[in-house]
Amino acid sequence: MKRDKIKATGLDSFIANISPLLDGLNAQATTLAQLLAACHDPIQDDADLQARMMLIDELYSHADSEEHAAARFAVMVSDRVYEYERETVLVPFATQSEALQFLMTDRGVKQKDLVAIANQSAVSEILNNKRKMTVAQIKGFAEFFNVPVEFFMHGVA
Repeated sequence: MKRDKIKATGLDSFIANISPLLDGLNAQATTLAQLLAACHDPIQDDADLQARMMLIDELYSHADSEEHAAARFAVMVSDRVYEYERETVLVPFATQSEALQFLMTDRGVKQKDLVAIANQSAVSEILNNKRKMTVAQIKGFAEFFNVPVEFFMHGVA
């Protein structure tokens, strides 16, 4: 007698995705224990960082959706990458004007595109370090460029 397939949901779906995922992964994480360690253990050095970055790429290559087990594991590994980089990567100091200029150049935005946040003369003064951003402008620029408000917080007293 043939059984009807039951659609796996929740934990069942997660478990159903683990076996083929482990079979398909390269030698970096071939056991569930190694995969879980990569998701949980802190990154030790830059070589470990590179291995985890490769693992993230490999995991995402097996995922067909955000709910797939591989994607969930990739997110957990990327959390370890974020923690490591937060502690070890030196982020250069950027003034508000440098941050705004970078985003405008990177995304092809002109001063006139920002008039809903600040008029052109205010944007020009900010870009020329003649004026600091107001709290409302910081929030507006952060929302417009889809970056955290902290991106513009350097130099704010």
